[in-house]
Amino acid sequence: MVCAGNRRKEQNVVRKGNGFNWGSAGHSTALFTGVLVNEVLKIAKPKHGARYMCMEGADKLPNGYYGTSIRLSTAMDPAMGVMLAHKMNGEPLAPDHGRPLRVVIPGQIGGRSVKWLTRIIISDKPSDNWYHIFDNRVLPTMITPEIAAEQKHWYNDERYALYNLNIQSAICYPAHGEIVKVEEGKSYPVRGYAYNGGGVRVGRVEVSLDQGQTWKLTNIDYPEDQYRNAVHYPTLYGGTLDMANRELSFCWCFWKIEIPTMEMSAAKDIVVRAMDESMNVQPRDMYWNVLSMLNNCWHRLTITKEQDGYSLKFDHPTIPALTKGGWMEKVKEQGGELTDGFWGTRSLVAAPSEEKSSLVVKMTDDHVQRIITEEELSQHSKDGDAWFAVNGHVYNATEYLKDHPGGSESIILASGADASDDFIAIHSDTAKAIFGFFSEQDKMV
Repeated sequence: MVCAGNRRKEQNVVRKGNGFNWGSAGHSTALFTGVLVNEVLKIAKPKHGARYMCMEGADKLPNGYYGTSIRLSTAMDPAMGVMLAHKMNGEPLAPDHGRPLRVVIPGQIGGRSVKWLTRIIISDKPSDNWYHIFDNRVLPTMITPEIAAEQKHWYNDERYALYNLNIQSAICYPAHGEIVKVEEGKSYPVRGYAYNGGGVRVGRVEVSLDQGQTWKLTNIDYPEDQYRNAVHYPTLYGGTLDMANRELSFCWCFWKIEIPTMEMSAAKDIVVRAMDESMNVQPRDMYWNVLSMLNNCWHRLTITKEQDGYSLKFDHPTIPALTKGGWMEKVKEQGGELTDGFWGTRSLVAAPSEEKSSLVVKMTDDHVQRIITEEELSQHSKDGDAWFAVNGHVYNATEYLKDHPGGSESIILASGADASDDFIAIHSDTAKAIFGFFSEQDKMV
């Protein structure tokens, strides 16, 4: 189960899109128990011309109940393993995981596996649910948040909808900030994960210490195969273990390679890429998109020598959520262009003294000069009267409560106090630009 926004924060550092700051761990694997959807659909007998299975959940959001769809051919194929699940790892589904019933669609983005399922509709068209149209899509890279907000038709193109996951891998160890001592004859076990969509197996994972000029082949462990080979234990957790008859691969795998520490000490970085059995390989460079989804460029760790001369420090690209850190933010702060094809290093070397200019969104109204105290701010923290502060400026969001895409509750919870970290981390430039209209003062004291 993988969020389409896995590794999103890397894209958000390049340019903030419309999504939360996922790190490289927006995924998991579990054993689900339930009934295969194709068995249910056999009883339903879809009519000729039906092409999609639309699903809706009980979670009511600002734009209605969550719903989406998948192709009917996927749901009808028993090999694809689409399931109506009521157990997870042998236990009844927890509320957060969709109790009492959820859809599980292996090999596809998590947003298609609807939780708290209330109904299934067979249709000749994809879902017209707001969340199917305006979420889980990779729009063309030239579509900015501003264009997407003004030209909604870009979301209506079903070609941009996400279904199968793309090939992905990442380095887990060395961990961010880990210190490794360099010793003659000593090696370090570099480790990580890989996965792919559509049931296509990960065929190889390779690492490079010279930015992709040469590669080293890693060893891969496929835990999924343990269940595939468990022919003497046909039942598990109250269900039939059907892996033995399924050739498709839906779970993550784990790779490992021993690298001499002396060799790592001569490198500036280490990168990883995976390739599936259809020879689809992770790209070197990022495909930025407005929703910051399906980021699968090479995962890169930088290597720097410590002052003692015999220790190496490893930095990951980013730190998840609101935490600052990672080599990407360092490069950006130093004026490097992260999209120069060399992770910002080329632009830093080419023009070390050149000042980099960037557009900064103006979130204030120059005509507002009112001064507000923290005490006064704290009195506006309820439904119908919601003020909050961002970077020393106070905003009155009361009139915007009903229109906020994330619902009024998220604003009310942050009202009456400083919401700088949460606001800056979550919102795109388009959202920030709106807030000049809601200024209540020029300075908070």
